[in-house]
Amino acid sequence: MKEITLIIDGKECKGVQGDTILDIANKNDVYIPTLCYQKGLTPIGACRMCVVQLEGNPKMLPSCTTPAQDGMVVITQNDVLKDYRRQVLELLFAGRNHFCMYCSQSGDCELQALAIEHEMDSVRFPYLYYDFEVDATNPELMMDHNRCILCQRCIRTCSEIVGAHTLDLEHRGWQAKVVPDLGRKLRESDTCVNCGACAQSCPTGTITIREFAYRGRRSECDAIVDSVCPLCAVGCKIKAYVRTGSIVRVEGTGLEEPDGGQLCYMGRWWLPEPTERERVTVPLIREGASYREATWEEALTLASTEFKKAYDREKAGAILSSLCTDEELTLFSSLFRNALKMKHTDTFDGDVIRGFFKGFMPFREQGVRPFTAAHNILDSDLIVTMFADPQKEAPVVASYIRVACLHKNAKLINLSHGTSPFPGLTDLDVQFPQGQAMPKALSNLAETISKINAGPSEMAGFGEYEIGAENVLSSYRDSIEESAKAMGLDLKIVEETAMMLLSARKPIFVLGSRATKSHELITAACNLAVASRAFYEDGLGVVPLLVSANSLGARNTVVSEEPWVGREKRDFMYVFSTAMVPEEEEILAAISATKFVVVQTPFKVRPLVNLADIILPAPAWYERSGHYCTIEGERRKLNTIVPPKEDVKTLHYAMEEFAKKLGVKLERPEISAYEEAFKSQLRANEARIVSL
Repeated sequence: MKEITLIIDGKECKGVQGDTILDIANKNDVYIPTLCYQKGLTPIGACRMCVVQLEGNPKMLPSCTTPAQDGMVVITQNDVLKDYRRQVLELLFAGRNHFCMYCSQSGDCELQALAIEHEMDSVRFPYLYYDFEVDATNPELMMDHNRCILCQRCIRTCSEIVGAHTLDLEHRGWQAKVVPDLGRKLRESDTCVNCGACAQSCPTGTITIREFAYRGRRSECDAIVDSVCPLCAVGCKIKAYVRTGSIVRVEGTGLEEPDGGQLCYMGRWWLPEPTERERVTVPLIREGASYREATWEEALTLASTEFKKAYDREKAGAILSSLCTDEELTLFSSLFRNALKMKHTDTFDGDVIRGFFKGFMPFREQGVRPFTAAHNILDSDLIVTMFADPQKEAPVVASYIRVACLHKNAKLINLSHGTSPFPGLTDLDVQFPQGQAMPKALSNLAETISKINAGPSEMAGFGEYEIGAENVLSSYRDSIEESAKAMGLDLKIVEETAMMLLSARKPIFVLGSRATKSHELITAACNLAVASRAFYEDGLGVVPLLVSANSLGARNTVVSEEPWVGREKRDFMYVFSTAMVPEEEEILAAISATKFVVVQTPFKVRPLVNLADIILPAPAWYERSGHYCTIEGERRKLNTIVPPKEDVKTLHYAMEEFAKKLGVKLERPEISAYEEAFKSQLRANEARIVSL
């Protein structure tokens, strides 16, 4: 892009053609006050706080919507602009009930901060506002319309970042207010995904998170720590606000990030909860139906004695959390897999991880990275969800899908045994009958599409539903009929699926954890991606909805090659849980059937701790540090948010002492965390279809 130069308040500022005046000011650290503007959202120029003047022109222009032109001389600060901005603020204060002394956001409000900055100590206009209701129906969020300035930041965030389109304006003029679902209450909303992004973007006390409102203002916090959410494979970047040793709120980092700076309901609500939960502070040993406190020496001696009995009979196992960092997983690996040569180690989500990676293996062997960063969904023109429910498995991925479909005109196909997780958005909902030979049928379809794409130019890569497309497919009708019959589907549905895949310029496939029940189905999905030319810079256009932010790291360190949890009874089980997500019933049943169980966990999470014979303390997620390898394609850092108390032993201490009791030594493990295992050796477009 062409570079342009502006003079702003006497300072030479560089930008590019297409920037607004505010864009260039921000790039060059020139302050212009704003209220309705938020980086990452479409500017609308509603508040007029960012007005500036051009040299020789008395007219005031909103800098957020005015395109910058080379050679402009811009004035952002003078008496005229200051008086105008103060008048705008007075009108805003007169328009609603902005009595700061009664507001929970006082001291944490952008409107209040601007009033102080502009020395607004009184309002010259009469207060003519209506009495608006307070919507307190939602158990998580509260909306006080009396404090709204109609900046529409919440509306734009909900639409452009989350893709939910829950919020909009009702009425006009003085009576205008922000409402969900055309006038419903928040609790009644069918479209709200309860992510709290609207509350984070609100500059006043209009939309607030109930739990955070009185825990502490941002300005009163002792620390703000950048970290990462470990609760799903996206691994969103977060800012954690700490006050008096507790996390008082968690927010996304910024709307300019690929994930839009948003958090889902898990990151927003679940992450701060543990600071309020009952901790395991000392080792506990079961005596009858209760537990008694013990020393680390006593607990580990008993644990090692029971472990040796089971280990000698090859009846010992370990189940670990994939929410652990690379460093923690490597520590477990160095003890259980390296020093003790145990085969029976796994994670709570081991079956899901195994299913994905067995399916990916043929492409890994080709040297191709068989998946891509989740945010590439935003650049796709065709999204295929396969046995996936992104809103439950990885809600930020669901936001990407909604935004791509609603704002970028992407098409959406759902392939599953049930209805689409995106009703109203789905262009083609393909529901397979249960019990069909899906992998082979999908691979046959992939081979057909591949042949068409590899054919003569008049057959390959035709535009969407162009004349002649049906004729091209008719040449391969026998093959498509065979695929339709194998899938138990109507021929027309399979033809339409094929046409959409052939027409797409940049398709992407989102694979849910249910697809991992057959690793061949994962391979077949990758075949479809290859055939449809779903190629991205970082890998094949497949997004696996792994369970945690570090499922990639867990695969090569502690996940066993073959499933064993719940299939073979153990005499001893070592269980490490971060206590952040609920355990599956099948896992709990396998632990319950074990003769002797050691559970190491930060919190007294039930029913897991009820199954333990020994309970060991562990650092909480916010007391740990390390790295995660996420499906965003980055190795992200988990930082210590609240330093652990002196009596909290590190995981390294527990493993080292346990190793000593067992008579083995912790050494550097032979295998490292998994992020390097899928490093690309070939470009995605060099991938070949795999025969099943």
